[in-house]
Amino acid sequence: MKRSPVVFACVLAAALTAAAMQQPASAPQTPPSLVTEVQNSYNNLKGNIIKAMAQFPEDKLTWQPTPEVRSWARLLAHIADGNNGSCSALAGVERPPRLDSEDTPNSKANSMTKAELEKAVNDSFALCDKAFAAVNETNMLERVGNRSKIFTLMYNVSHMNEHYGNMVTYMRLNGMVPPSTAARMKK
Repeated sequence: MKRSPVVFACVLAAALTAAAMQQPASAPQTPPSLVTEVQNSYNNLKGNIIKAMAQFPEDKLTWQPTPEVRSWARLLAHIADGNNGSCSALAGVERPPRLDSEDTPNSKANSMTKAELEKAVNDSFALCDKAFAAVNETNMLERVGNRSKIFTLMYNVSHMNEHYGNMVTYMRLNGMVPPSTAARMKK
């Protein structure tokens, strides 16, 4: 006797339904909160920036792809300045002095050592760590100046991401594999 495909599909569906009913239902996954998602993005970027700083050689700190763009040192100082600007109010501290206020090759950042630049960026991350820890689901819509706390964190992540993209380009132009690419290559 020939069985039609419809009968076969019905028997298969019934068997699968019976098997599924015997399996205990798993608890639905609760998606991470908005604050957690922003914090996770921040931590991922922070890790990549720290690795990129360590990887870039000290003898190329004042290297720049063209005269119209920042040197590597100025790029790091700009990231530190951005972090300090976004995170100081949220962390409840006075904003540290800017490192890269001049848009010239004579910027203070271009005369800093690799260790000084890394310390400045790491100090700015420590400040942002405090800021990110101070924002939660309950207070994220409170205002700091003309922005909500969560928007301030999102802006900071966006700014860091923009300049990590610059770092990737600088590294590739110098024959280096950026940390985010290196991590994917290991998988």
